[in-house]
Amino acid sequence: MADVIILGAGLTGLSAAYHLDAQGIEYTIFEKSDRAGGLLKSAYDAGYTFDHTGHFLHVSDEGFKIFLDQTIGLSSFDIIQRRSGIFSHNALTQYPFQMNLHGLPTAVIAECIEGFVKRHRQTKDPQTFYAWVLKHFGHGFGKHFFFSYNKKILAYNLKKVHPAWTGRFVPSTTLHDIIEGCFDKKERSGIGYNSSFYYPKQGGIESIVKGITHKITQPIKSLHDVSAIDPTARIVYFTNGHSETYKTLVSTLPLNRLLAILKAPSSTTFNQAAQYLIHNSVVNINLGFNTIIPVDKHWIYFPEEEYPFYRLGFWHNVSKSLVPANHTAVYGEFSYIADRTKPDRVKKLIDQTTSKILDFLQLSDQHKTVEKILHLEHAYVIYDTWRENHLQTLLSSLTAFNIHSIGRYGAWKYSSMQEAYQDGKAVAAIIKNNLERTTSRAQKGATRGRNPAAIL
Repeated sequence: MADVIILGAGLTGLSAAYHLDAQGIEYTIFEKSDRAGGLLKSAYDAGYTFDHTGHFLHVSDEGFKIFLDQTIGLSSFDIIQRRSGIFSHNALTQYPFQMNLHGLPTAVIAECIEGFVKRHRQTKDPQTFYAWVLKHFGHGFGKHFFFSYNKKILAYNLKKVHPAWTGRFVPSTTLHDIIEGCFDKKERSGIGYNSSFYYPKQGGIESIVKGITHKITQPIKSLHDVSAIDPTARIVYFTNGHSETYKTLVSTLPLNRLLAILKAPSSTTFNQAAQYLIHNSVVNINLGFNTIIPVDKHWIYFPEEEYPFYRLGFWHNVSKSLVPANHTAVYGEFSYIADRTKPDRVKKLIDQTTSKILDFLQLSDQHKTVEKILHLEHAYVIYDTWRENHLQTLLSSLTAFNIHSIGRYGAWKYSSMQEAYQDGKAVAAIIKNNLERTTSRAQKGATRGRNPAAIL
């Protein structure tokens, strides 16, 4: 029996393992894939490095910085000031849209300013993202960016999306900022949580995972896909026939999958709850070219329906190490809800996205040297009302069975790599505290049961 089993060797699971090591707590870590990383993987093809979509390290926590230095080494990273933009109305404007209207048609600028002045400030507690935008930015900004862009990235009805996820991810604005941004085209620094980021100098984002795996003491048991979990007997079953008992389970599996495979008592509603957790999937289309692309951005957002992708990223601007000399590479992404989208529709969107990327870059198939299409089954979790009303109860109920469901998908949230690190560190501290309490109770019980004469 393992003291602790960790399911999933993504960044959250690896952070948990690293911090359990530091506490001297035994653990076993299982991974369904052939190697660690989760979504922090890189694909290598013909001299190109393609990450499983754009993953950039936003570091604001000193503990996370120390962790990176101890596992990978800070000298292994470039620190990059974000260069991003928004393409709409046939104009490339600076990010964020709500501060950078310069270059847009006059009618659009006027509609955004008027909408901001007349925004629904009287709305006390908006329960949908749609209403939240109207309260904080107004109809003009909603129409020309927030509604169209977020509908594309979430692939979901915004009037059913709760605004709890917004927080630090959507920069606020003022009338002064808006007006100033109508006349000034220069990119503003320090705006938003992702105004700067760390990125490995070599090897793509997966180099982070490789660095961490070399620092943990226990080998990762790969190709172990979970088929079922008995939370009462505390047994994990795998599709390869292996089973393992545990005292404490740390799961970074997507929460909907975890709930679906639990052999829970009939008094619980875990299995039924799985169907109410909604997420989308993303197709990440990577293209390599034998020519230079005259765009200096790291990525560009595309809110308009004309473009099936919501973001276009430029790998060669992130790091020259990701492409062969004198070559460039981009990635385009689109979202869809898997159980509402037929495979033929996904294939059509891949073809349309590839074609539109080439059109936008004014390139042809003759310039294309490689194409790598990556599928992300779990991409963005949907913050709907059901999630807001039931998520914490679900997570607490799992904890009562000594199951800690953590990380972006384990805790069913929108979070960064830094938060994945923090979640792993936090669960290690909880496990240590629980073990200490259990040991203390056992020692007190043993003392009460001793013969006083024997003590003397």
